[in-house]
Amino acid sequence: MEMELASNGFKLHSPVYFGNGSEVPPHVQALILSCHESSNVSHVLQTDGYALVQYKPQPGTGAERGEATEEARKESAPRKPSVIMIGLDTMSRINLRRTMPKVYKFLTQTGWYEMQGYNKVADNTFPNLLAVLSGYSPKTATSKVCDTNRFGCLERFPFIWKYLKEAGYLTAYAEDAFFINTFNLGKPGFSIPPTDYYHLLFLRTFEEQLKGWQCKECTMDYCYGRRIQSSYVFDYMKEFAKIYINDRPIWGLFWSSSFSHDDFAMSSKMDNYILQYLKDFETDGVLDQNIVIFFSDHGARFGALRQLSSGFLESRLPMLFIYLPPWFRARYPEYAQALDTNRNRLTSNYDLHNTLKHIIEIGGLPKDYVLPKSEDCPKCQTLFYPVDELRTCADVGIPDHYCSCEPYKPIQDKWTDRISDLVIERINDYLWTKNLSSRCQNLTLSVTENAEVKIGLDMKFDSEVRKIENAQYRITFTVKQNGAVFFATVIYNSILDKVDVDVETISRLNEYNRDSYCIKATIGGQSLKSQRATVAATAGREEWECWLPQLSQHRVAVIVLATNSNEQNAAANQTNRASHNAHF
Repeated sequence: MEMELASNGFKLHSPVYFGNGSEVPPHVQALILSCHESSNVSHVLQTDGYALVQYKPQPGTGAERGEATEEARKESAPRKPSVIMIGLDTMSRINLRRTMPKVYKFLTQTGWYEMQGYNKVADNTFPNLLAVLSGYSPKTATSKVCDTNRFGCLERFPFIWKYLKEAGYLTAYAEDAFFINTFNLGKPGFSIPPTDYYHLLFLRTFEEQLKGWQCKECTMDYCYGRRIQSSYVFDYMKEFAKIYINDRPIWGLFWSSSFSHDDFAMSSKMDNYILQYLKDFETDGVLDQNIVIFFSDHGARFGALRQLSSGFLESRLPMLFIYLPPWFRARYPEYAQALDTNRNRLTSNYDLHNTLKHIIEIGGLPKDYVLPKSEDCPKCQTLFYPVDELRTCADVGIPDHYCSCEPYKPIQDKWTDRISDLVIERINDYLWTKNLSSRCQNLTLSVTENAEVKIGLDMKFDSEVRKIENAQYRITFTVKQNGAVFFATVIYNSILDKVDVDVETISRLNEYNRDSYCIKATIGGQSLKSQRATVAATAGREEWECWLPQLSQHRVAVIVLATNSNEQNAAANQTNRASHNAHF
């Protein structure tokens, strides 16, 4: 039945029974399918959720599914390349090799290009994805567009899908783990669907209606109902790509955090699982037609993996693989050669954004119309052209704190405790300016774990480094309160005994989900409650209950199959057939 908006989310109406061969109406976008004994309604044998990719005819043409032919597509030159973006949260290029060797081996096949010098531009998911999807940093966005923390800003923001839709693309966006969703965690979310297909509304209902399961140390559900949580996203992706493979140009972002965010080792259990989706792309012909971007936002930012000697690189070098289909490589061999050349050169999120804009331009634009490139990185470019091998982090919009290309030399001197003390003073001052000093204890130094000083490229690494008047340092220290471990990039003037540090970039290296129970986050000094949302601190995270807009065109059907208790296996088969019919 239809799903309607209620004060606390979506309201599901009474179940509807249906038999084999029943058709799902085209206006139904998702359904929850249950089976119970015919003699005992309360004995539910199984429940599943399905988000449906209902076919959308091309506007103004009256086109029906399957109308587009290869001959018709050849006539519309130049061809618009379709793009599928698959994102795994918290997956470094190192950890992909460590935990998903089968997937990595698949990604070494012909047509795939790994950008091994891909360096993140910010700390966590939101600013890194914002750079890819818009070319803006949050700071520049606030000054030049709008404050992404404010209700209504995201609808006005120049996201890549807006340019794609103007260019004739059909767009999709799906993401699991609702409570840490990129645009809802500490953000107001979208009041209208940002893309033609928008999965979040259905996922929220599935989370509420289906029983969840999570591992002992995890903060998010690994499964909903009988299925792995990420399968709701990736099945949606598979269906979307398959339906429109020969129909029209498409773009979709399909993002998963549920199995890779909390535990760096969890991905090892998903190697065969992700591999199968990639193989399905082969079988379904998606890899014959579409560009595929397999990427992440960052590596492990805290926890045991981050505190290893390689942890700095682990955090800052997310994976990025770009696949070019055979027809694209044949038509644009210079672009394929450029990707091959750029494999081991420094690149960033802003380059990837410009590459998406370049893909739109390949499909043709009105005369004299040029798409704007990355606002925060004037020197960044498309990856379909060779990048300068002497690029610096400053050239590609990577702040010093996240730059993996600068040489630093370890320092074994007790005087570095003074740098730690000064950084801690800055943290305490910051908390005071945010009116949090009454709730948070003043931090005090326990020990300086590690200190490094930035050296010039012309300096020998084994030469002695003395105390310098003004230099840049990376310093790791532990405070007495909760044993918190911090990592900061600072400029220290030894004559004036002062540090220059952006407190908001300081990283926390050990897990902190239980350290902030006493604090409820606010946005811009104003609670989101006044922006039609409420805040709740759950599992040590600042979880924002997003205001869900009234979208009458989005509906969820609840469908029930009744069966005798001795027909449980038959019911399972019936469910599979019913779900197949629903998807069709």
